[in-house]
Order: sequence, then C-alpha cells, then structure tokens
Amino acid sequence: MSKKKKKKEKSFTGKMVLVFMIFFMIVVGLSVYSQSRTLYELKKNEIALNEQIDAEKEKKLELEGKQAYYESDEYIEKVAREQLGLVKSGELVFVNSANKN
Repeated sequence: MSKKKKKKEKSFTGKMVLVFMIFFMIVVGLSVYSQSRTLYELKKNEIALNEQIDAEKEKKLELEGKQAYYESDEYIEKVAREQLGLVKSGELVFVNSANKN
C-alpha cells in the first residue's frame, strides 16, 4: 500500500474514533443529567415525606394524650355528672325551676 492510502486510513480511523468519543460523551452527559434530576426529585420527595412523618408523630402524641384523659377518673366523673346527671352520695343537688317549662 502507498503512504497516501495508509495516511487516509489513519485519518479516517482517527475521525471515527473522535466521532465515537463525542457521541459517547453526549450519551454519558445526558445520562448524568437525567440521574441528577431524578436524585433531586427523590430528595424533594424525601423531605416532604419526612415533614409528613413529623406531623403524624405530633398528631399521634396528641391523640395519646386525649386517650389518657378519656381513660381517667376525672373524665368519667365529668361525663357521669353532665350527661347522666349522677351525683356523689352526700352531695346536695339544686334544681333551677325557672328553666323548666
């Protein structure tokens, strides 16, 4: 083969390698960009879910406090007096006759 032909083949091979490298870099760049956007969205979702978890934990504590109150003797006595009209033995009951119609 002549030197010109070898030089053309090397030049063509070099150009093909360069085109392949540019194509490869574009593909890698797009992949990295896509993954970084996905990571950003996942982190945003994680923050939102953590805030929701914190809110639910606070709600749980509030409900546990209410449950403890509803199970207490104080609440049972209050309901017995207000809704059932019960009184303790030895207590005097005053009835307002003006409100009776």
